[in-house]
Amino acid sequence: MVTGGLGFVGRHLVRRLVADGHQVVSYNRDFSESADPAVTSVQGELFDIPRLIRTLDEHAVQGILHTAAMSHPELSVELPVSTFAANVYGTLSVLESARMAGVRRIVNFSSECAYGHQETEIVREDARLRPITPYGVTKVTTEMLADVYTDLYGLDVVSLRITEVYGPGNPMPEVLREMIAAAVHDEPYALDHGAEQRFQFIHVEDVARAACAAAVAAAPSQRVYNITGGSQISLAETAALVHELLGGPGISVGPGYIPNLDRQGPWDISPAGRDLGYRPGWALEEGIRSYAEWLRENRY
Repeated sequence: MVTGGLGFVGRHLVRRLVADGHQVVSYNRDFSESADPAVTSVQGELFDIPRLIRTLDEHAVQGILHTAAMSHPELSVELPVSTFAANVYGTLSVLESARMAGVRRIVNFSSECAYGHQETEIVREDARLRPITPYGVTKVTTEMLADVYTDLYGLDVVSLRITEVYGPGNPMPEVLREMIAAAVHDEPYALDHGAEQRFQFIHVEDVARAACAAAVAAAPSQRVYNITGGSQISLAETAALVHELLGGPGISVGPGYIPNLDRQGPWDISPAGRDLGYRPGWALEEGIRSYAEWLRENRY
């Protein structure tokens, strides 16, 4: 079952699971129907534990990929209570429903925001967690809940800390999409700050591959894994790369950092390679070109 199967990452994840031969339940708060016989759409709230349990039982669900969340650190600064309710209480409901229905493996979507500022040479999973936004706090909390449910109740929860996701279908504010869209539509793009902010962009298809691998991994040796696109790049370098690949009237980015975004060094993703067989499949240049083609015909 994929919670948030209609969301940005959720849609790609559902397609990936079907392509891998799985029957998938897509659980969402909004009504939907799927023409694919391998996908069953269920409408429900995360807080509705009886409905979650009934869904898990009726469809003999063997694993849960939990993507549903309010998932933007900057928006969480404006909406801290809503973010906490959706992310923490929603995750708690999923864990409790899995416990009662006897589902063991859960892939919990965490975030780079769990780390906060980590301006070290290499960021590994055992780094001290120092979130700087309500969103980051919720992700740390869901990881801690996952550990408790694993230790006390025998669940097998794997949390993935994922960096900045880009690619087709992302409706949330995202600086790389905005740069690409401006170039595609031959419009100027200017941001008065942020040139020094460093990102580890990851294509949404790589996120889906990593999550599917975590869902079926036989015996992960860790409970948390770093998942990135494999390289780090400053926003100034990103702007130059987009302009080099796509042209356009130009991209201007002012100095400094982006408020409420974490400043981090490059991540070590070797444990995910060792235990999950994950390695990035999309080079950033390839992802930018592909996303540009999508944005020529689509809003986001």
